[in-house]
Amino acid sequence: MGKCWFVIIFFFSFSINSHEIKPAIVDLIIAEGQASIDFKINAEQVLAGVDASKYQDTNDAPQAELYDQYREKSEEDLKQDIQQNWNLFQDQIIINGLNISSSLNLIDLSTDKDVNPEYPRDTDLKTEIFMDQNVFTIQFANELGPVVIRQFKDINKENMIFSTYLQPGEVSADLSTQSETTISQTVIEYIILGIEHIVPKGLDHILFIFGVFFFAIKLKPLLWQVTMFTLAHSLTLVLASLKLVFIPASIIEPLIALSIGYVAFENIFQRQGKFHSRSNAIRYAVIFFFGLIHGLGFAFVLEDIGLPTGQLILSLLSFNLGVEIAQIGLVVISYIVMFYPSKQLWYRKTIQIPCSFGIGLVGVYWFFERIFF
Repeated sequence: MGKCWFVIIFFFSFSINSHEIKPAIVDLIIAEGQASIDFKINAEQVLAGVDASKYQDTNDAPQAELYDQYREKSEEDLKQDIQQNWNLFQDQIIINGLNISSSLNLIDLSTDKDVNPEYPRDTDLKTEIFMDQNVFTIQFANELGPVVIRQFKDINKENMIFSTYLQPGEVSADLSTQSETTISQTVIEYIILGIEHIVPKGLDHILFIFGVFFFAIKLKPLLWQVTMFTLAHSLTLVLASLKLVFIPASIIEPLIALSIGYVAFENIFQRQGKFHSRSNAIRYAVIFFFGLIHGLGFAFVLEDIGLPTGQLILSLLSFNLGVEIAQIGLVVISYIVMFYPSKQLWYRKTIQIPCSFGIGLVGVYWFFERIFF
């Protein structure tokens, strides 16, 4: 009975993060006397007053009910709310170093259509501001959460000349027509993005790693599995980011969920103490295949954030390094915590099987949820 309660608690504690707050994306184009600032933002979050520096999921915020009310509104009603409450959006941005002759002007706005109400939707705000100097910094309110700034050379947005990842309330570096991301900035910022995509935001990837981990707490098989996963997702991450491979998220996301369920349930039905080379080879091949799928999932993150045109490979490698740092950290910590229990006779029945079963249930639930809902 205790084990059943464990599984139930585990299952519901990892319900899908359907109201996850993503970083705002800000596209910047600076010309003489004017800056165009385009936001891709969760408008409902701003209207409801949800503090994204404190909450990663709107369900956890005190304003969750108000947020849901805004989320249920039609595109036209939401646009009207944004226009009527434009001061709330203006208050999210502080531009320093300018004698500003006008406020942030809303030029156009659009909202994603036909998005499941259970999921966040993006709103694109096109704004401009007139200025009498060409060098300035930008700071966003803490409540907006982390922000990605991407500066482009022109309105075609084909040549990204600068990008930076700002923590809540952080002030940007000097921005101008000559802005350029340094190598060290690119490396640090994309490593951080890679780490954060796993911990704390990549719950599906975390559960997959734990599913791999509970196969056998033996260093050699564990390292082989992690190596297969790393090689595979690195390959597809690069190919997808370079636009050489594309598979829609509607296919990839259910497959990622399926991969979680598969590796977890295989832990339960494996033959204990029989690590034959053939069965291991099959396990490694399966993990390599699922690694290819997860790499495509990682690529969706970079597609949203963008990659600096002049530092494409460097940013890709840095993001992947961040992912690996997070994954290795999870494996090492788990190995240390479970090393002693894994040597005990009760380990399989009280830890390995219940944990694997719980992870597998979450994977199966996500699989059906992502297909049918």
